[in-house]
Amino acid sequence: MFRLLNSLSLTVKLAALIVAINTVGVIGLSAYSFISQKGTMLTLAEASWGKDSTQFADLSAGGVKWGKADAVADTYKLYRDDPSLDLVHFTAVNAEQKVIDSWRREGLDALPSAEDIAALAKTAPAQQVLDESAMAAGIVTFVTPLPVDKSGAIPGYVVTTWSADRVLATARTNALIALAIQAAVIAVAVVAFLVAMRALVGRPLGTLSGRIVALQEGDMQTPVMFQQKGDEVGFLARALERFRLDAIETAEQRSRAEQQQATLDQERARNAAMSEEAAATQRRIIDRVGEALSLLSGGQLATRLQELGPDFEQLRVDFNNMVGSVSDAISSIKAASVAVESGVGELADQAQQLAKRTEQQAASLEETAAALDEVTKTVQTSSQDAERAGRMVNEAKSEAGESAEVVRRAIGAMDRIQNSSSQIGQIIGVIDEIAFQTNLLALNAGVEAARAGEAGKGFAVVAQEVRELAQRSATAAKEIKHLVAASSAEVEGGVSLVNETGEALLKIEGRIGNIAETIVAIASSYREQSSGLREINHAINEMDQATQRNAAMVEETSAACHDLLNQSRLLQEAAGRFELDMEKTQPVRRVA
Repeated sequence: MFRLLNSLSLTVKLAALIVAINTVGVIGLSAYSFISQKGTMLTLAEASWGKDSTQFADLSAGGVKWGKADAVADTYKLYRDDPSLDLVHFTAVNAEQKVIDSWRREGLDALPSAEDIAALAKTAPAQQVLDESAMAAGIVTFVTPLPVDKSGAIPGYVVTTWSADRVLATARTNALIALAIQAAVIAVAVVAFLVAMRALVGRPLGTLSGRIVALQEGDMQTPVMFQQKGDEVGFLARALERFRLDAIETAEQRSRAEQQQATLDQERARNAAMSEEAAATQRRIIDRVGEALSLLSGGQLATRLQELGPDFEQLRVDFNNMVGSVSDAISSIKAASVAVESGVGELADQAQQLAKRTEQQAASLEETAAALDEVTKTVQTSSQDAERAGRMVNEAKSEAGESAEVVRRAIGAMDRIQNSSSQIGQIIGVIDEIAFQTNLLALNAGVEAARAGEAGKGFAVVAQEVRELAQRSATAAKEIKHLVAASSAEVEGGVSLVNETGEALLKIEGRIGNIAETIVAIASSYREQSSGLREINHAINEMDQATQRNAAMVEETSAACHDLLNQSRLLQEAAGRFELDMEKTQPVRRVA
């Protein structure tokens, strides 16, 4: 394994290190993002469900008190008909633990049983209680007491169960999307880094390494590439070219020295002393050059050749120039690495500050989204209340119309009663006239009976009785006439009052119509506000997600800056192994 790693190029090693670090970071960040989003979304959802359960308890208090299951069912009808609102179970019990109404959504096996619900209700909590014991199955249960009655007692409880599957699925989806985006960004960055490192560093260094090997094998004729570059690779290429030219010059000098040696061999007899001196000089020159090369191989670039003699002056100048060029290249590398370290340090600090500000912005957006969510739900509830009020006003308007119709029929009945009273008065008048005539006839009959003497006594008694009967009839007729007159006056007053009542009901019907139109307009305005708030809430949620992704990218950038900072320090350490020819560092080592 270590042999394989040592055989890889520097570019591949750096890329593998970056990929490993970013992979671990992405996995950790994704896990943290999922856990954070899951906790946040569950907290918001439980707060919303708790408010809805409290509203259910407030609205169903009357139905639970009077045992009306239909009234209780109407309070959660909207949530029962819409599965997306997450309500999966509802039970209302009174103070005697009697179930007034119960409902559960079909197809769910993890819902609490009747025994569990009875156990939760028997605890008789004074405030709302949240039960998360079944969170592993994706459900939570609220036990909410009804508003206290006049005596201060709790008349019953509402037990609601909510499904958290949609919230968990949303958190899981967001985490997977963030993981995919981060993985894609890292892959693009790694590919770009590999391409740039291969094009700017790997390929030129490989070519220069091959050229150095060729120089070691004796290829002095092929020129060195990349001399035109202005970066460190160009410095190294130009220094290597200078070294090649110096080596060629050295080889030529060796060739000339061999020629001179051959000439000296031919004239050895005459020039023995001169030959000995030349050989000693050459050995001395070679030893000094070898010593200088040995120091160079040890990293002491401050090494310089001194006074090799007039014949080897050019070799000394070229050697010193070559060493100076390499020293300048290493100095440039050190300066560049220091500048890179300074710039990367500032960039890392700025990236950390930007990450903190981005996290604060994300938290603010999250709080704003939660507040807007609550406002949206409040507006929706107000819209539903306004619609219910509109329906009640329409019903009141219809009942007022029916009452006005009843009053109109009563007015007609009063008119007919008044007409009947008038007819009865006429009939009583006729009866009064008949009684008067009967009295006259009885009087005449009495007169005639008196004239008849004894024979007419019986007829006189009958006439007297008829007369008295006629008088009583006349008296009764007069009394009835007075009563009918009084009744007619009362009926006339009643007709007037009923007419006034009808006109008042018509005005009430008109006012109720105006109120109904106003409530309809209010409900329409609430619906428009609810729609606008939902759009604003959606936009803020998108901004929140984008800010979360920006924060993750800033953290990745900060990690990359710290990694680049470490690499620049490693580069400084590598360049620091060379001793340079600089007055501010140390004196130049001379090879005498």
